[in-house]
Amino acid sequence: KTSTHPSTSPPSTMAKPKKFLNDPSNAVDEFIAGLLLQYPNHLRKLANHHVLLHSSFATQQKSNHPNAKSVSLLSGGGSGHEPSHAGFIGRNMLSGAILGGIFASPSVSSILAAIRAVTLPTSQGGKGCLLIVKNYTGDRLNFGMACELANAEGLGVKMVVVADDCALERKKGITGARGVAGTVLVHKAAGGAAGEGMDLDAVVGVAEAVAEGVGSMGVALGAVTIPGAEE
Repeated sequence: KTSTHPSTSPPSTMAKPKKFLNDPSNAVDEFIAGLLLQYPNHLRKLANHHVLLHSSFATQQKSNHPNAKSVSLLSGGGSGHEPSHAGFIGRNMLSGAILGGIFASPSVSSILAAIRAVTLPTSQGGKGCLLIVKNYTGDRLNFGMACELANAEGLGVKMVVVADDCALERKKGITGARGVAGTVLVHKAAGGAAGEGMDLDAVVGVAEAVAEGVGSMGVALGAVTIPGAEE
């Protein structure tokens, strides 16, 4: 016997992605807390900011400050791309990382606080600080403003922008290509140069050379989802 009633089966829907998060609104704080528990002798959190630093910068003595010996490196951006950027803090790598919200640029105040924490004034023997920034509008604006403010304080800071996404022309339109995975190679090359004792201009030159030569292509199996969003 054949039924004349229309099908009542529910339409197929895509299952919501599962994430290892207790509370999406607290994701960045929990990520930082997890890293500090995992690397208690390696990382330090800067008070009142979503900033992680290498433990060597915890010293209060200027004579033992790492920036008295080598250029400091900072990077950062929106969270949700772990292990970027805090996962790349280490010897001959990043001195620290500034974490924004999920897919959101970190604030100018947090970036400036990080610069102050890892950089001595040039008048006191500081070797300067390099900001390695991915090519996103918010990151360029906030890191750029913090860079200007830090230089006004006599800290000696420069910025290199990475735009390695092969899906777009590097200088297309106003924004150009995004900064993606190739940024890690810029971290490593600049960190090696700083570890060799090169001055700030030389470290900038190495970072720019790698940024110009690297290219990345991102591939995904599905659309992005933001923790806490309904879809």
